[in-house]
Amino acid sequence: MKAVRFLPAAALAACIVFTACSDYVGKEATHPLYAKYTTAKSAKSYREAADSLEEFLTICPKSPKAHYDAAILYKENLENYPAAIYHLLKYLELSGETLSKQDQAAIRGYIQDCERMMFESYRVRNDIKLADDAPQADPAKLAAKNAENAALREKIQKYIENEKVILAQNQELRDRLARAGTVSAGSKSGGRAFEEQPKTTTSTATAAGSIPSSTTGTPGTTVAGENGVRYYYVAKGDGLQAIAQKMYGKASMWKIIQDANKETLGERGILKIGQKLVIPPAPAKQ
Repeated sequence: MKAVRFLPAAALAACIVFTACSDYVGKEATHPLYAKYTTAKSAKSYREAADSLEEFLTICPKSPKAHYDAAILYKENLENYPAAIYHLLKYLELSGETLSKQDQAAIRGYIQDCERMMFESYRVRNDIKLADDAPQADPAKLAAKNAENAALREKIQKYIENEKVILAQNQELRDRLARAGTVSAGSKSGGRAFEEQPKTTTSTATAAGSIPSSTTGTPGTTVAGENGVRYYYVAKGDGLQAIAQKMYGKASMWKIIQDANKETLGERGILKIGQKLVIPPAPAKQ
C-alpha cells in the first residue's frame, strides 16, 4: 500500500493563490498578499509594501487597482519615478474605456509630474545647470543691448529698402536700353552693349580725305577718310545696327562694320562712347 503524501501548508496556500487569482480582480483586498501590502504600508514599511504588491501582480497582473496603488507607492513614498510611470501606464491600459476622459487626462497629468520629478532628480544628482539657474542679466545693460539691436534692425531695413529702389532703377534702365535696341541680342542681331567713357576734349575736325590719328573723338561725329572710308565715333545709345542705319541707311548691314572693326571690338564686342569705328564703303550693287 502506497503512503499518502501531503503537501506542506505553504505549498498548498500557493496553489490556492494561483488557481484562484482571477477571482481577486476587483476585490483585491481579500487576497493575502494584498492584505500584507496594506499592513506594511500602514506601518510605513514602504519597501516591504512594494514587494508585496509586486508579488501580487506577478500572479494577478490584470488588476488595475494593484497597478494604481503601486504607482502611488513608488511616487509618493519611494521616489521611484520610472516604476510609477510604468504602473500608471498599465493602469490606463487595463482600465480602458471604464475611465472618463477627465480621469484619463488626470492620470496622464500624473505621469507628466513623474517625468518632471524624474528629470529633476537626475539633474540634481548630476549637477546639471539650467538656464533658469543662471544669474539674471543687469536690466540696464539688457535695455541698452535691446536698443542697440533695434537700431541695427532699423539700419538693415533701410538698407533693404534702398537696395530695392536701386534694383528698380536698374531694371528701368535695362528696359530703356532694350527699347532703344542697345542691348545685345547675340551675334545674329549684331547688337552690342557699350561701356560709357569720359568724353574726350580732343578735336576731331579734319579736312576731307585725311585720316584721324586718335582712336577716340566726339561721340556721334563722322570723319571722312581716304578711298571712301569713313570714321564714326560711337555715341551713347549706339549699337551696330543703329550705326549701320546711320551710315548705310540699312540696319541689316551691321555685319560690314563688325568685320571691319574686329580688332578694336575684341571678343566681347563692347562699344565704348567716343570709340572710333571704321566705316567701309557700302558694297557696290550687283
